[in-house]
Amino acid sequence: MSAVLFPGQGSQRTGMGAELFERHPELTARACDVLGYDLPELCARNPDGRLDDTRCTQPALYVVNALSYVDSLERGAPAGDYLLGHSLGEYNALHAAGAFDFETGLKLVLKRGELMSRADGGAMLAVLGTSRAELRALLVEHGLTDLDLANINTDAQLVLSGARERIERAQQVLGEQDVRVARLKVSAAFHSRHMAPARDEFAAFLKGFRFAPLRATVIANLTARPYAERDLAATLSEQIAGSVRWLDSVRYLLRHTTLDDCREVGDTQVLTRMVRQIEATPEAAEPRPRLFCVAYAGGDERAYAGLAERTDLDVAVLERPGHGARISEPLLADPGAIVEDLLAQLRDRLDRPYALYGHSLGARLAFLLCHRIRDEGLPEPAHLLVSGESGPSIPSRERDTWRLPTAEFWAHLDRLGGLPAELREHADLMAFYERILRADFTALGAYRHPRVPPLDVPITALSGEDEWFTGDDLGAWQRESTRPLRTHRFPGGHFFIREQWPALARIAGSAFAA
Repeated sequence: MSAVLFPGQGSQRTGMGAELFERHPELTARACDVLGYDLPELCARNPDGRLDDTRCTQPALYVVNALSYVDSLERGAPAGDYLLGHSLGEYNALHAAGAFDFETGLKLVLKRGELMSRADGGAMLAVLGTSRAELRALLVEHGLTDLDLANINTDAQLVLSGARERIERAQQVLGEQDVRVARLKVSAAFHSRHMAPARDEFAAFLKGFRFAPLRATVIANLTARPYAERDLAATLSEQIAGSVRWLDSVRYLLRHTTLDDCREVGDTQVLTRMVRQIEATPEAAEPRPRLFCVAYAGGDERAYAGLAERTDLDVAVLERPGHGARISEPLLADPGAIVEDLLAQLRDRLDRPYALYGHSLGARLAFLLCHRIRDEGLPEPAHLLVSGESGPSIPSRERDTWRLPTAEFWAHLDRLGGLPAELREHADLMAFYERILRADFTALGAYRHPRVPPLDVPITALSGEDEWFTGDDLGAWQRESTRPLRTHRFPGGHFFIREQWPALARIAGSAFAA
């Protein structure tokens, strides 16, 4: 299987593309029309250093990469069964796969560069000769967890991204530990949480575009897995603030082809050297990040099986007493007692990056669990993901469900849509599950919102478009965190998650971008 690699920002140079512009005058003219300036002149002379301005760098590289790829096809090179681009280069990979035409890709890149250039006050630091695990340990030890791992290029080539003063502190600390570091010549913290405004604005911009089916496999920087066509726009917007997982992407690629079957467009060969280094380095068994899940009312360890099947994360369901494998234990109906039980389950399992996820009742319990983790001084989660529930400062609409008589109770649960139809055919099973469900709904009715400072944990809130609460109800999660809230709405009702496991897997994976 053949593969094509497309370089990204950092590979630009004065004079690049001169021969390509001459050989492909029609495409060059179309590019100049979209950009509104003379691109060959910019690349040839680099007036005022504009070629290093993100607003110009990204479209210039996109065009030169695209022309180089077209030129290689005309010379008889294969189109590529697998396509992989580094950050910006991912747009060339998608163009080569037929997701959009040349001009559309240029418009996307032009907007991306414009949005990313608006961020200032950030910096990036290359870290050489240390592993991800070693670097994360150093960041935790020295209180630098507000820095994000922007690029994972090889086992020993990483890039940190964050506020300028924090990058300067990291440079000092790592230097004192004899770790080789080098500041990058950038003015912003690319591929970090500081790109969240650019990511969100770009997501809105992408709603005006439609994408064609892919003709080849494109490996996404964000997930290190092939693009899912239905998530193309979401993956592109998330990529702006997410880590460039080049190492993991190349390892995925090398399971399907070899370095001899890879070619890099252009004449830098930077990516080829990284692929060679990755191929020569044995793959270390680095622990997978954990996603601790808290089930909805009546849910057990199988509640998130669909999610576990679609992600590389280590999905661990925190099961409540009286449910699933713990069915013989007494049920708990007090939220505080449930949270203490959940805390006991994860207390000794926080030896790697982790996030929490809960749906419906599970969302409120996961939120309370975050506070207990903070109270105990334990390592805090990288992210809190919640779905199917309004912000916890708003009383739950389901707070009185536990009081309903049996017939009304089951009718109400039918309307929520979470029950298998065959359950209605077995009265003994209904009686068995009713006590479990009532205990869970009793816990929801007993929930009292804590009067405590907000968390310093990013929150992503998800809901179905047909659920009963409003956008403002969902937005109320912002009150619970000092970090900007992210929200997503999907087609469907309260149990929309069962139709959206691939999208939820992508969102959960991006939670570990930091």
